[in-house]
Amino acid sequence: MSKVLTLDYENEHEYILIGIHATLEDYRLAFELNKAFNIHLKRESQDLDFSTDNSSFSLYGYDCSRTFSKWSLINNKYIFDAHNTKNNYLFKEDYQITHLIHEKKQVDFFLKIESDFDKNEINEIIKNVNAIKNVITSYNVNPRTLKSKDFLIF
Repeated sequence: MSKVLTLDYENEHEYILIGIHATLEDYRLAFELNKAFNIHLKRESQDLDFSTDNSSFSLYGYDCSRTFSKWSLINNKYIFDAHNTKNNYLFKEDYQITHLIHEKKQVDFFLKIESDFDKNEINEIIKNVNAIKNVITSYNVNPRTLKSKDFLIF
């Protein structure tokens, strides 16, 4: 008599994900987050590139040795020129937008923090992000509810 053992594995998402709506460029938001949290987000040497739809999403990262946390700022929108050469209009702006997380198209950036923060600390982080000038709002996003959460594994 033999027993069959099966391993049911689901990739755990052990991080905090904050959706940010802002009218800032990615580098400016990274600068403001650095000031607000005394961190050192810097542009990664490689962005998140997807060859299937020719998109690239800017990525800023910081590893904190004091709190053993990893901070990542990810742009959720990629705007590219889809100008048709047949209709060469002088003032026509022809562009397309693709999103990293399609179910959250209204979110401009995601702040991913890999750490063991409690609920009060998360609320304090969100409060500080909301205090940044030109940030419209920010809020906690549950990664388990996202269909395209695997794009956030890097």
